[in-house]
Amino acid sequence: MEELLYKDKHLFKEIADGDETAFTQIFHEYNARLFPFVCKIARSEMVAEEIVQEVFLRLWVNREEVAQMEHPVGWLYRVASNLSISYLRQLAGKEKKLQQLGETQEPSANNVTDALGAKEIAALINKAVALLPPKRQQIYQLSRQTGLSHKEIAGKLGLSQNTVKDQLVISLKFIKGYIRKETGISISILVMLFNR
Repeated sequence: MEELLYKDKHLFKEIADGDETAFTQIFHEYNARLFPFVCKIARSEMVAEEIVQEVFLRLWVNREEVAQMEHPVGWLYRVASNLSISYLRQLAGKEKKLQQLGETQEPSANNVTDALGAKEIAALINKAVALLPPKRQQIYQLSRQTGLSHKEIAGKLGLSQNTVKDQLVISLKFIKGYIRKETGISISILVMLFNR
């Protein structure tokens, strides 16, 4: 156990130096552990996948600080837990708002605005996807539009499941960055990416 912790701390230090191979190792090691943890809290596989992606994006952004922590793995779980709880709070707020809207007899103007916003965002996602390299575009479309699992995509394209996962991580990071640049919207947009 101590040997594993030492190895992980070493990998986090390499990540702090910008080592993408070390990042990929940590991603593969902890993605499978964080997913069920988040799934239990969020009660949605799609949302759990989104949250886990966000955890690893935050790891990369904060890699220098995380590497100096005594328990960097604990940080991963703490971020995953905080994001999951935030999601549940947002969900509860939306449900309350929907109940209030349901109590009014006339349709709300906000519903029209929200629908237009969703169309604009969907158009932005399509523009971002069109900018991906052909293979990433294909993997993204098979996953998000056709609904194939990582295993099914890997079989169809003759790739490993890890390659499919990695390509999706890169694609989602790019799409998220593109949308943030265009609109300033951050994590909430990923719900749309996973529901398409």
